[in-house]
Amino acid sequence: MSQKKYQDMLAQRTEKSFEEWKLRGSLTERELYYFLHKLKGTSGTIGLQQLSLYCASQLEILTSSNDQKIPVSSLENLKNRIRSYFSESADEKKEEFQLPERYINRLDQETFVLIIDDDLEFVSYLKELLEKLGAQVIISLNGKRGIEQFYSMRPSIVIVDHKLPDMSGFEVLDQIAETARQKNTTLAISSENPTKELQIESYRRGAMDFISKPFDMDIFFPYLFNRQQLQQAISSSIITDSLTGIGNRRYFDEVINSWAKTADQSECIFSLVMVDLDHFKQVNDLYGHPAGDRVLRKFGEIMKQEKREGDYVFRYGGEEFAFLLSNVEAEDAIHVVERVRKKFNAEEFTSGEKVFNVTFSAGSATYSGNTAELISSADQALYEAKRNGRNQTVIYDQCRLVVQRKLIVIIVDDDSFIRQILQHTLLELKSRDMEITVKTYSDGPTFLEDDWYTPDDYFIVLLDGVMPKMDGLEVLSRLKSDHAKTNVTVSMMTARKSANDIKAALWLGADDYIIKPFEPSEVLGRIDKLANRLFDKRE
Repeated sequence: MSQKKYQDMLAQRTEKSFEEWKLRGSLTERELYYFLHKLKGTSGTIGLQQLSLYCASQLEILTSSNDQKIPVSSLENLKNRIRSYFSESADEKKEEFQLPERYINRLDQETFVLIIDDDLEFVSYLKELLEKLGAQVIISLNGKRGIEQFYSMRPSIVIVDHKLPDMSGFEVLDQIAETARQKNTTLAISSENPTKELQIESYRRGAMDFISKPFDMDIFFPYLFNRQQLQQAISSSIITDSLTGIGNRRYFDEVINSWAKTADQSECIFSLVMVDLDHFKQVNDLYGHPAGDRVLRKFGEIMKQEKREGDYVFRYGGEEFAFLLSNVEAEDAIHVVERVRKKFNAEEFTSGEKVFNVTFSAGSATYSGNTAELISSADQALYEAKRNGRNQTVIYDQCRLVVQRKLIVIIVDDDSFIRQILQHTLLELKSRDMEITVKTYSDGPTFLEDDWYTPDDYFIVLLDGVMPKMDGLEVLSRLKSDHAKTNVTVSMMTARKSANDIKAALWLGADDYIIKPFEPSEVLGRIDKLANRLFDKRE
C-alpha cells in the first residue's frame, strides 16, 4: 500500500487552492487558518510529518476568528515552503506506514465504519486501510448525507470530523447520538484542534471518543480493535431491544435453538412468524426518524399485549419482527398475527400536523427439523406477502416453488469489455435465499429510461463516472433525486486521477466508489459484502 498516491492527490488539491487564491487576490486570516488546519491533519496521516509540523507552527500565530484580509502576494514564502515538503517527499525515499500482516482481515463485515469528513485524500486513505482490515467503509462528505447514511446503513462505528461544510460535527452528534447509544454504536469526533474545550464538548454531546488529527495509525488500529471487542461483549450480554423493550436478535437465536432442541427430542411443535412493517423507509423519509421510532415502539407494545402465554416476541432487526409460537402449526399462528394487525392498523400516528397509519406483512412457517430452513421458509412467505400487495399474512407451503428475495445488480458503462467481465464475475454470486440477476446498460439515458425499477426488490448499481451520452454524475443526480427508490445502492466506478469525480459522486449521494482499473474479484467481494448487509436484518 503506497502513501505516495495520496500525497500526490493532496499536492494537486493544494496547488488548486493556490490557484484559487491567486484569482481572488486575497483571503481572510480565518480562511488561511482552516486551510492549514485541514492540511495539517491530512499530511500527517498520509506520511508527510514535516509538513504537518510546519502547518502546526503557522497555526500558532493565526486565529480562527479574524476576517482581516491577507494579500496573496504576501504568502509566497508560505506557499513555497509547503511545496518544498511535497518535493522532499518525491525526492527522498522515506519509510512508509506498513499495515502489519496480523491486522489484515482482523475484522469482518460486521465492522461497518461510517466516516463523515469532507477531506477526500484523508478519507480515501483511511478507507483503503480499513478495507484491508476486512471492514466495510462508507464515506459521507457532509453532515446531511452522513445522518442519512447513519440511519439507513446502521454502521457499527462512526467517525465524524469536527468541521464539516454544511454543519458542525456537534450538530451531527445532536441528531444521531441517542440512537447510537441505543444501538451500541461507537461515536468518535476527529479534529486537528484537540483543545480541552473541544474534547469536553464532544463528550457532552454524545461522542464516546475524541481522535486527534493527524491519525497515528499505530494507535488508531488497536483503538479500533478495542472498540469492536467492546461492542461484541456488550451485544452478547444484552437480550432486550432497547427501543421496543422486546427480545433482540441475540435472544431470538437463543430461544429458537432451545425450542428446536426440545422439539427434536419430543413431540412438541412450534411456528415462526416473520413480520415486516410496510414502506417503513418512507415513514422515516416523510415524517422523520423520531416518528419512525414511535411506530416501532408501538408495534412492539402491541406484540407484547397480544401474544399468548408462553410465546415470545422479538425485534429481529430494523423494521422486521418475529413471533415464536409454541404448540401451534403455521395455519393456527395466523390468528395471533391477525389480532395484532387489527389493533396496529387502527393506530394513528402523528408528526406535527400530519396523521398517518402503518400496516405490516407477515410470513408463517412450522419447524420441521432445521432452524435455518424454518427462518428461510418464514422469510420466503413474508416476501410473497409483500409481493402480493402487503398488509397480509402468507403461510409457507413446502410444495410450492421457493420464493426468493431478488437482488438486481445493474452495470452502466459504455465499455462493452468492462460490462462483459463484470457480468460474468457477478453471476458467480450464489445465495440460497436470494435470486441474483445482472443487467447491463451501455449509457445513462438507456438506463434511466428503461423500466428496471420495482419497489420490492433490491438494487446495486455499478455506475461508470465518464460516459459519452450522459456523464455518470448526471445519471447519479437523477437517480438520487427520486427519493422513493430507497432500495437502490450506487457504487461509482472511476479512475484514481478523478479525485474531483469521487468527491462530486459522494456529494450527490453515491454509497461507495470503485477505482479503475480493478480486479473483478475485488468487485465481487464488495458486492457480496453489500448484498449481505442489505439482507442481514441484525442490529
